Amino acid sequence: MFVFRPTASLAAKMRLNIAATNHRSDTQLGDWYAKDVALGKRRLVLCVNELSRLAVVLDAAPYASIPERLPAAVGALLEGIVPSREAIERELAAMQTISIAKTNSRSVLGSLNGYEWMLRCRYESEPHAGPADLLILSFWLSDTVTSALPEISPRLAAIRLLSAPIN
Repeated sequence: MFVFRPTASLAAKMRLNIAATNHRSDTQLGDWYAKDVALGKRRLVLCVNELSRLAVVLDAAPYASIPERLPAAVGALLEGIVPSREAIERELAAMQTISIAKTNSRSVLGSLNGYEWMLRCRYESEPHAGPADLLILSFWLSDTVTSALPEISPRLAAIRLLSAPIN
C-alpha cells in the first residue's frame, strides 16, 4: 500500500474530503505528496516522494484518477533510472493499494513548492516550446539536488532506497 497525500487545493479539485491518518506506505519509497500546477493553459499535477524527493509530473485531467495513474508514471520513471527490474516490480506491486490522507510534512511541501518554481522557470524561459514531455520533466527533476537531501540527487536516493534490503 502507498499513501497518496494531496494538498488541500488538489483534494478540492479531486472532490475528496480527506482526514488526517497515521497510515504509512509500506513501499520502499514511502508516501507520495501531490499538488496541482498550472503552466500556461496546461494543468499538471506534481507528485513528490517523501523519502527520496523523486518527482513525477502528470496531466491533471481527469483529477479523480490521479492516484490510480501515479504508479504507472512512477514505473516509467524508475525504468529509466533504476537498474534492478526486480526492485521496480516490487515497488509497483506494493503501490497497487492506495490510501489517501492529508499532507503531514512541511519539508515535503517545501520540496513540492521548490519543484513547482523550477517548472515555472523552465516554462517561462521556453514559452514557445510549451510544457515538455512529462516524463522528460520528471527525469529533469530527478537530477535536482534539494535542501532536504543536499548531498544526493533524488535519482540516487531512489536507487539507494530500492536497493536496500527489505525489512
